[in-house]
Amino acid sequence: MKSLFIVYLLIMGLAFLGCTSTRPVGGLNNLSDEDIEAYNSNPNNTDKIVCRNEPQIGTRVPKRVCRKESEIIRRARQDQRTLERIQSDSIHNTCKEGGN
Repeated sequence: MKSLFIVYLLIMGLAFLGCTSTRPVGGLNNLSDEDIEAYNSNPNNTDKIVCRNEPQIGTRVPKRVCRKESEIIRRARQDQRTLERIQSDSIHNTCKEGGN
């Protein structure tokens, strides 16, 4: 039963990560492709803008989401740390179960 609870916590943790704010930084989603290309081609701008189409729940039409590379890297690291913490907690709880 505790293993099922741990799996539930893992799923809820991942769902929570998906619910974190994806508010565009500086209105990047409102920029045209030409504006983004001009920004990225400027050698003074080392933090490039990356756009991609992300699937949305409840529709087959993807949503264009633009973020700076630094934000993508920061979120990936944060998500990785959270996942590792959840997995570590799961391992520790499993070891406690086996010891009783």
